[in-house]
Amino acid sequence: MTDAEIYESLRWDLMRYATALVGPDDAADMVSSAVTKVLDAKGGLTPLRDARPYLMRAVLNEVRMRYRTRSRRPMVPMASLPEGAHEPGHDHMIDLVDRLPPRQRAATYLVYYREYTPTEAAQLMGCRPATVRRYLSLARDKLREALDE
Repeated sequence: MTDAEIYESLRWDLMRYATALVGPDDAADMVSSAVTKVLDAKGGLTPLRDARPYLMRAVLNEVRMRYRTRSRRPMVPMASLPEGAHEPGHDHMIDLVDRLPPRQRAATYLVYYREYTPTEAAQLMGCRPATVRRYLSLARDKLREALDE
């Protein structure tokens, strides 16, 4: 496969992931920045053994970098997710998920919205499954605390 074919096969997954993390306005910028950095660093996508998890990690890292540089500015609400990613009536919960830090939000999106297992999410996030389970635990604790208030 060529670089263009690899990118084309992963483009929509990367865009949905970035949209869940930063919203539709910045998603394309996150994906293009991440892919450009990978192309520069690796000399293309074809040298990668498995491009999907590598590019997903690159998008998450790009979001984290942007999140840090914007002085912890809140990200775009998940209510703007495409393709019916949430159900009506869950707006309060989505507002609470919007307040999670990027890694907890990424784990929540991959496991609860995209229905990946923690092991699969860990591969995409570039960490161990135990780390994903920890992010999910922290996210659930924060959500439970917010709901109790």
